[in-house]
Amino acid sequence: MIRPTGLTVALLVVAHAVVAARAADEAGLTHLVPSGGQQGKSVEVVLLGTLNGGDQRRAWASHPGLSVQFGKKADRVQVVIKPDVPPGRHFLRMANAGAASPLLPFVVSPIAEVSEKEPNGRIADAQKFDATPRVVNGVLSESRDVDTFGVPLKAGQTLVVSMMAHTELGSPMDGLLQIVTEKGFVVAQDDDSLGLDAFVTFTPKRDGQYFIRTFAFPVKTNSTIGLASGKDFVYRLTITSGPYVDFTVPAAFSIKAPSQLLVAGWNLTDAQAKWTIDPKTTGVGGRYTRPHWANTVSLKPVEHSVVVEVEPNGRKQPQAVSVPATVSGRIQKDKDRDVFQFNAVKGKPLRVSVESRRLGYPLDPVLRISDSKGKLLTETDTRSADKIDETVNWTPPADGKFQVEVRDLFEHGGARFVYRLTIEPAPARVAATVEKGVWELGPKALDLKVAVVRSGGFDKPVRFELADVPPGVEAAAVISEPKGASAKAVTLKIQRKPDGKAVGGTLRIVGRVEGEKAPVAVATAPIPRLSDRSEFLWLVVKPAAKKAAGKKK
Repeated sequence: MIRPTGLTVALLVVAHAVVAARAADEAGLTHLVPSGGQQGKSVEVVLLGTLNGGDQRRAWASHPGLSVQFGKKADRVQVVIKPDVPPGRHFLRMANAGAASPLLPFVVSPIAEVSEKEPNGRIADAQKFDATPRVVNGVLSESRDVDTFGVPLKAGQTLVVSMMAHTELGSPMDGLLQIVTEKGFVVAQDDDSLGLDAFVTFTPKRDGQYFIRTFAFPVKTNSTIGLASGKDFVYRLTITSGPYVDFTVPAAFSIKAPSQLLVAGWNLTDAQAKWTIDPKTTGVGGRYTRPHWANTVSLKPVEHSVVVEVEPNGRKQPQAVSVPATVSGRIQKDKDRDVFQFNAVKGKPLRVSVESRRLGYPLDPVLRISDSKGKLLTETDTRSADKIDETVNWTPPADGKFQVEVRDLFEHGGARFVYRLTIEPAPARVAATVEKGVWELGPKALDLKVAVVRSGGFDKPVRFELADVPPGVEAAAVISEPKGASAKAVTLKIQRKPDGKAVGGTLRIVGRVEGEKAPVAVATAPIPRLSDRSEFLWLVVKPAAKKAAGKKK
């Protein structure tokens, strides 16, 4: 028998301590299940991933009306949603003493929510509901998983089913929705109406039980052609035969005076089809809602004029607009082109942008700018998975009238080919970005690099400094000059205060111009698995180095 020596025992103890410390520092979370809840309710949420830390676990929420309660189970939390939390996508972050998760989407809805129950792959095993509007939270977790839900419908009653998965939750799934009869006949189907998420409507001709079936393919294509699944194939289905809004006309509103909006969607009453929006109305992430709606809709608050497209407005008869303006339009039929004419001044840059796909509509927009005689000056033609809408920064070559044209890349059109076009002077601005959202402060100071991009002729020095700072942490402000190396990047040296006990927490970096109180820039970081960015960073504070004990005389 070999007995361990004192050195061996010491090494084992140290190794065990290191492993234990690393385990306690884990916060490798990817998703929340369910990924949302109803206003005024409390919901138990399963954490996908690892969050250790015991009593040192804590949470941050993007809205003060959301709170997280930790229990005995390491993989579960209770999320409490106050009644005044506005519907929309919010974010949670979980942390412990030595690590923090990325921002995790958590969607608040105004309607009832339920969780998917397995087995529900076959029509015979379908999870059945009544026709009450609701959100179903599910996961396509089993191999080649299919989830099925039954809903009774009356003849002429329109059912709307909307999926939230890849676009808003970051699920690695390309979802598909089907409406089928009791005998399995597919009567409606969709896969990519909301980016890679599905959206389907169906109005039956006869009463009966109908079934919603969902399954998925992988976002990243591979050599297989089978269905895909996984524990992170998280989704939310809004299922309703009640009011569901698709878009408004216009899709923007003035922040100076009340605006009249026409509301388009399904199952809307005459009163719900009109909306006088107050200029002080606030939304969540650019999306707004009203009582009795099952969903939110994208709106853009602006200071300039709001215009609605009026047909005919082709190349021979363009619609005149004044700059700056935001135009709400629709490519209503195949090969349709909407053309708008405006005055511009030589040498004064303009920014022309069009939104559609990121708002949840099928238009794949192309922008074309020409002179008043139709001569092409510039046209967008770049397409990629992460570039779904278009922006052109353009400088007029002369004084005069010019035209901007909007069309679909594949010359398609239809009732939902909606867009929002903005023509405005190129704003003088500065943007700031950082590499990631979670940073660590160890025994030594942290050098945090902030990339700086000026545009529109912005030529003022910007002082970057910490705004929200964890206790016991500090950093001296740094100046980004208009020219030189600091014009493109600056580095904040974050360190412990000499007399303070540093702890981790939320961190924000803002840029200000001397003499101006409001920030001109806020540093943002990418949110993993999403195309969004956030200004709410997190600083993890590691233990400080222990001072060496003095030698005895």
